[in-house]
Amino acid sequence: MQRFYYNDKQQFSQLLSAFNGVSEKFSKKDYDTDKALKQLLDNAIKVYKDAGFTDKESQLQVLRAELTSIEKNIHPLTYEKVTIRKGEMKMSICLKILQSIEQLLRHDYTYCTDKLQEVRNMISQILLAGLQGGLITDTLLDSTNTESELQKLWKLLATDANIALAQRRVLMSVSIYDVLLLMEELIGGMLKVGLKKPKPSVLQLG
Repeated sequence: MQRFYYNDKQQFSQLLSAFNGVSEKFSKKDYDTDKALKQLLDNAIKVYKDAGFTDKESQLQVLRAELTSIEKNIHPLTYEKVTIRKGEMKMSICLKILQSIEQLLRHDYTYCTDKLQEVRNMISQILLAGLQGGLITDTLLDSTNTESELQKLWKLLATDANIALAQRRVLMSVSIYDVLLLMEELIGGMLKVGLKKPKPSVLQLG
């Protein structure tokens, strides 16, 4: 089963939003910054664990352990008890943890965005090929409003051998749920600007 990129992107977006809130608390030196950071880490660990990203879950678990260490006034790098400048040590480690979280979340959010854009371009060509070949019409697209209708449209397009090959490449990259959501977006955009039958030279399904 292929990865559901839309779902992952939404999860990472929510975590980034939460990250921004924690970063603001850190900048203001709010008293509950440690608690908010701990909650952010716990939420991120759950997201990666549920998604099966064991390696990245492990990275976050290490950061969680570092946070636990500073709560006990133990430096997570030297494992020594800190008796002076404890506040400075905590601020330094919290900043390091925040930077690591941001880098991880930003990378994965960008990866999902780029993957969806790549597949969006492929599906756009598939729809245009269907219009050019007469498999679909603007009237048919206008009446495609439900998930089941989108699935029927996808199967209809597969009756063309060349389009079916392009569809297989799409489904090797993303889940069918991503495909249906992208189709819904693309069809809405095509209907909004008005459909025009494309010239054959525009299409590059190969």
